[in-house]
Amino acid sequence: MELAVIRRETAGNVAASEINEGGGPASGGTALTETQVMCKHEVMNGAPVKGEVVPVRLYIAGIPGDMTPTYSSGNRFSVRYFLNLVLVDEEDRRYFKQQEIILWRKRLG
Repeated sequence: MELAVIRRETAGNVAASEINEGGGPASGGTALTETQVMCKHEVMNGAPVKGEVVPVRLYIAGIPGDMTPTYSSGNRFSVRYFLNLVLVDEEDRRYFKQQEIILWRKRLG
């Protein structure tokens, strides 16, 4: 089981609904999307048991310092972060789950 923090920057002229779906030239917009893996951690080694709960604690301080708050300026530019979970079972089948996370600052400084 592997957990990664992904940063996705989208810039260009694309509708807000297309940004949520990934946007890009394939969907008719003129957007440029750049994806960067901020960090990757192996959560567990070995096959998980069905129904097993694996608690995970991810410290933001362990992620490189170029993280910024989540940002969206309508349909021109956005910076979004995702947690990406990859699970490989006993038959080497890969399962993926991606969840958006919102980072924010309480105060500057």
